[in-house]
Amino acid sequence: MTTYEEVKLFQALKKKYDNIPEDYRKKWDKEIDAEQKRKHKKNAIADDPYDYAKGRHLGKQDIGDISYHDVWQKILRDQTGITMPMKTTYRCPVCGYEHLLDMPPERCFRCGAHSFLHMPGIVKLKC
Repeated sequence: MTTYEEVKLFQALKKKYDNIPEDYRKKWDKEIDAEQKRKHKKNAIADDPYDYAKGRHLGKQDIGDISYHDVWQKILRDQTGITMPMKTTYRCPVCGYEHLLDMPPERCFRCGAHSFLHMPGIVKLKC
């Protein structure tokens, strides 16, 4: 069940990333797949924490639900079909504010819109 806010944010994401030329999208897909492959090599990165949902409200989704071995751009691409670039600053799809982070914050600092990674109606981080 999706809320109005989730639908609005998803439409803003689609609008922003649907007009990207195909060659850029293919380049981003290659980068995402290469990073995913690198993270899945044996001993490439540390193991996941045992319980990363400790102390969180029941049913609340957080970016801590993403495994260290997965790339959040790949999860977004696989579940929604939207390809986002890696290793760039995050821009809010609603107001365009540029956050100096690679990963989206829980809420936009300017307009207050929730991040799509915190909305289970758009992306499910845990199955």
